[in-house]
Amino acid sequence: MSELRLDLDVLERNAKRISEEIASLGKMWRPHIKAHSQPRIAQTMIDLGACGVTAANVAEVEVMAEAGIPSALLAHLAVTDIDLDRLAAAAQKLQLLVTIDHFVHAERYSKAAARNGVEFNVLVDVDIGMHRTGVRPRVDATQLAKAANALPGVSVIGIMGYEGHLLTMSDAAEKKTAIFEAMNMLQQTRDAMLDEDLTCDIVSAGGSGSFWITGQHEAVTELQAGGGAFGDPFYTSLCNLEGVTPALTVPAEVVSRPSLTQAVINCGRKAMNPAVCPPELLNQPGATIEWLSAEHTVVSLEGPARDLKIGDPVEFAVGYSDHSILMHRDIQIYRSGEKIGTWPVIRRA
Repeated sequence: MSELRLDLDVLERNAKRISEEIASLGKMWRPHIKAHSQPRIAQTMIDLGACGVTAANVAEVEVMAEAGIPSALLAHLAVTDIDLDRLAAAAQKLQLLVTIDHFVHAERYSKAAARNGVEFNVLVDVDIGMHRTGVRPRVDATQLAKAANALPGVSVIGIMGYEGHLLTMSDAAEKKTAIFEAMNMLQQTRDAMLDEDLTCDIVSAGGSGSFWITGQHEAVTELQAGGGAFGDPFYTSLCNLEGVTPALTVPAEVVSRPSLTQAVINCGRKAMNPAVCPPELLNQPGATIEWLSAEHTVVSLEGPARDLKIGDPVEFAVGYSDHSILMHRDIQIYRSGEKIGTWPVIRRA
């Protein structure tokens, strides 16, 4: 099976570039860790100035709490008593923020707070156009915040929204306009909450495909860009993130040359999920990926790429780390071109 490699030098350089731009925008940085779930990577980002992390599930919150990460936002809706009790336990180890988009969530958190002797700090999840989770902005979000805040054990301290439906807009001006329209919904919701004497100290938004635009909006207080530290082609090619390079790669070999204009390489969909963005063949000018099967990638060749021979090593950048890391048992860790260790891929539910 093809191995997955992480170049720590590249990862740290990319993360530093993102952290510096976010700092220049005057925002806090709360990077999402759903791509990797690795405390060591999270700590690297904390060391670069992140105020905490954003997690996609309860298990990721637990992993961060156990590792001593100071703060985590669960940008996901927890509903079962088991999960809420797990979050209550984690809240005793780190500063925890949770999200709601319905009064039922608030009621469940209130009951869990009473069972476990904790208080939950809550952000109201606002739908700003992605139509996945989130309460409608302005009036509905404010009414939810007011009702939730009246419950024992629940303290509403802000809002969040995700402009994920806008990340891959190709026209820069149109993308900025659309993102600002989405952020205006958060601003209007914040203002409505303040008019009701509710707390709204946090306005959390912005992914790796948009943070440099989202962070220009005055209402936003923190940005969740995290996956961009891997420099995936999804972010660089489809979202136009600049200044980062691939940190996560899969080495492979040419195993067949069916014709002068074609090569077959011995890794495919089982190592690099192409659903969101195809992988990129690195340092092979003239080579273009045609298609992937389970264990092979078929490549068309022009110019110098036609010199590829059976047995030649090649390297892919995975197209989207979120969908590729969990296809592997472990990650081979490199620094300065040398392997320095192996990290198990964290699989927890």
